[in-house]
Amino acid sequence: MPFFKRKKKENDAKSEMQQEVKKEHLSEQIEEYLSKLENAEREDEIPILNMLGSLYFEMEDYDHAITYYEKSIDQNKALGKAFTDLVKLYNIKRKEASKAGDRETVQVYLQKSDDLMKLTKDTIRGNM
Repeated sequence: MPFFKRKKKENDAKSEMQQEVKKEHLSEQIEEYLSKLENAEREDEIPILNMLGSLYFEMEDYDHAITYYEKSIDQNKALGKAFTDLVKLYNIKRKEASKAGDRETVQVYLQKSDDLMKLTKDTIRGNM
């Protein structure tokens, strides 16, 4: 049985190394999109904001992901990935706050989720 444990340790080390490489790659992409955002026209910002939100979400930097997705939705209230990812992010942040016993933050993210659901309904109904 020790043979299998050794392989698992080797696989864990490889996995950690792959995660580091992935994070470096994501960081490079984020830098690239941040520079694109600085030079983008107003109408071209939305896909860049969404991509930044996705990259930060993948990198597990939830606060930055929320920031860029919220900016995207402020500019264009069309349903899409920003809406679905924001719901996921709000739930993640709410759960983190709940585990930490921070009731105020739980309420903040519940309210944000409710507001997003209302916006979704309004968008579907065309009441914007």
